[in-house]
Amino acid sequence: MKLLLAAAAVLIGLALAISLSRREAAPPQAAAELPPGWGSVVLGAPSEAIPPAPLPPAPEPAPTPQPAPAPQPAPQRGEELVVEPGQSLSMLCKAHYGTASVALVEALARFNGIPSPDALRSGQTLRLPPLATLQKP
Repeated sequence: MKLLLAAAAVLIGLALAISLSRREAAPPQAAAELPPGWGSVVLGAPSEAIPPAPLPPAPEPAPTPQPAPAPQPAPQRGEELVVEPGQSLSMLCKAHYGTASVALVEALARFNGIPSPDALRSGQTLRLPPLATLQKP
C-alpha cells in the first residue's frame, strides 16, 4: 500500500514538472486559441505596453436657468349678476363659490344690503365679490 502511494506521488510530481516546463517554453496562447469555455487572464502589463490615451476633458455642464418667478394672482374683482326667477342666494353661492354654507349666504346678503337671505327678488342686481372678501371677520 505504501508503495502504491509513493508511486502516485512520484507521478503527480512528474506531471507537475512537465506542465511547468511547457509553460515556460511556450509563448502565451491567444484567447482565440483556447478551447471553448476557457478564458485567459494576464497579470500586469507587458514591458512594451503603450500607456492609455488621456481621457478628453469632461464637458462643462450647461448653466441652469433661474426659475421664473411665480406669477402673482391677479386681484379678483367682483362680478355683477341679475337674479333670474327661481334663483336663491344659496344657489348662487353654490354656483359661484362652490359652497352654500349658511355663513357665506348671510355674508353675501349683508354685502349686498339685503336684510334677509330669503328677501331676494327676481331682476335684482347682486354684486359677487371675491370669496376672501366675504370670509373676512
